[in-house]
Amino acid sequence: MIFSIITVNKNNASGLEKTIQSVICQTFNNYEYIIIDGNSTDKSAEVLKNNSSHIHYWISEPDSGIYNAMNKGIRKAQGKYCIFLNSGDCLIDNTTLTELFNEISHSEEAGIYYADCIATNHPYFQPPKMIDINYFISNNLNHQNTLIKRFLFLEHGFYNEKLRISSDYEFWLRELWTFKTKFIYIKTKIAIYDSFGISSTANFDKELEDSILAVFGTLGESLVKLRRYNHSTYGMIIETYGSSKLLEYLLKIYKLIIKTINILFKKRKTIIV
Repeated sequence: MIFSIITVNKNNASGLEKTIQSVICQTFNNYEYIIIDGNSTDKSAEVLKNNSSHIHYWISEPDSGIYNAMNKGIRKAQGKYCIFLNSGDCLIDNTTLTELFNEISHSEEAGIYYADCIATNHPYFQPPKMIDINYFISNNLNHQNTLIKRFLFLEHGFYNEKLRISSDYEFWLRELWTFKTKFIYIKTKIAIYDSFGISSTANFDKELEDSILAVFGTLGESLVKLRRYNHSTYGMIIETYGSSKLLEYLLKIYKLIIKTINILFKKRKTIIV
């Protein structure tokens, strides 16, 4: 078995149907399809029953979160590589698995293959051809556009279920930093990502920072500060216009002025009140 496609779902019957149809129309058949439903109260169970002949394993029961559901799927999987499609996500077209197999068969073997991301309401996102820790300090990979060797979960550990929406990010960090896993970029795009899903919710940045701290320990504190700097207006201006000493000096003055204005504004607001 080459691919284990794992879909998790909770009360998204229409999205689930869409995802299932994108999988079962594939021209490549050396895959298994696993669906973990979180005891949905909509018509998801009906969708699963109607398509049960195309699904190798499915279950509908309560879970403690999306990564608990994914871990259930991984434990049932038998394929060499796992592909995670949440309900609402779709494989690009009916030849996607064939193209994936052909590309990785002629590629250097990797623990994780990753591809460009196409989202339902986001601009096209292209990660670099070479991935390192510097990349992950300010960026992420699209989970749906990765192939992950199943043995990595068995040997290194499953998704951290304490994290609600960013455990895949912690997984990338752990694999790259702790286990030196090889990441390889592939040209074949895998899925159209439903960007209205859970990863678009609040507290995402907080969980990313918690992941950095968990993987890097005391070094993580400095990396979190670097991440915040990179995402600040100051950091973006430096990146856009260069890091000349004069520009850095001017921006520090600008930062000081803004800080002073904010202090004065707070004092003025207090006086007015």
